[in-house]
Amino acid sequence: MLHQHKRSKQSQSDEWWSDQKLYDELCKEYNFYPEIDVAATEANRLCRFYFSKEENALTRNWKIGKKKRKCWLNPPNKLIRFFIEKAYEQFAAFGIQTMMIVPLNVQSSCSWWANVQIPMERGEKILVRPIHKRRKFLYKGTDRGTSINGYCVIIFGRKS
Repeated sequence: MLHQHKRSKQSQSDEWWSDQKLYDELCKEYNFYPEIDVAATEANRLCRFYFSKEENALTRNWKIGKKKRKCWLNPPNKLIRFFIEKAYEQFAAFGIQTMMIVPLNVQSSCSWWANVQIPMERGEKILVRPIHKRRKFLYKGTDRGTSINGYCVIIFGRKS
């Protein structure tokens, strides 16, 4: 059982934000500089452009105009599997490159296997790397310490 104790309302929330330091480190490490944050708000976006909850990145194309732009994604916890599917769909159909972070425990899910592991084993350009150390996330913009989960980065459109 993943959660053996009752989880707090805060821990069940999708209001966790990516830390700017983590984002900057990943961009530098992978030389990957996204222009669109596909699951963000005005307050927590990390890129020039962003798709809000109302713009619903799960139901739209991730192009802005005719230009393919690199995307950043820290998906809401309750929608991780849907965002993994959508990121792969956008890569496979349009060549849109996306760097996303997900908890390591998602690697046992059907969505992971169908949209990351199997395509990667077929030779598609998908890079997966664990993120060193437990990382900090912000709850509604406030530092709440490090996550209890380990995370990995997935880059659709990049190979080693």
